[in-house]
Amino acid sequence: MKAVGCRYILTLLVLFSLLSPPIAYCATPQSETTFSMSLRVIWGLLVVLGILFIIYGFMKKKMSFLNMQGKGLIKIVEARHLMPKKSLYLVEVRGQEFLLGTGQDGINLIAPIRPAVKKDSFAEILENSESKGA
Repeated sequence: MKAVGCRYILTLLVLFSLLSPPIAYCATPQSETTFSMSLRVIWGLLVVLGILFIIYGFMKKKMSFLNMQGKGLIKIVEARHLMPKKSLYLVEVRGQEFLLGTGQDGINLIAPIRPAVKKDSFAEILENSESKGA
């Protein structure tokens, strides 16, 4: 894992050294044109964006628990924060849903939630009643 991080930093340093203007060019007093100043600004922005991209990559790897949402057997369907340190969670485990309450004293099962029964539309009920009555 550390070798990959070092590889990113080394690649960034090599790219920076290859693409940066030579030191002799920067040391000579010259009047800079608008074009050269804009190139320096763009280069600076690219360096900053590159550093942010590398930091994002490291954080994504380190904080992998944030990416696990939805991949495992346990899914948090919805969370509602009621008060400081008190929340309700609707959790799905293997197709079953549970309503959990959390607080300072721990996690409590409030109720298992059964799947909702599909309700027929008015048109379906009307058709069924007409076919039964005829």
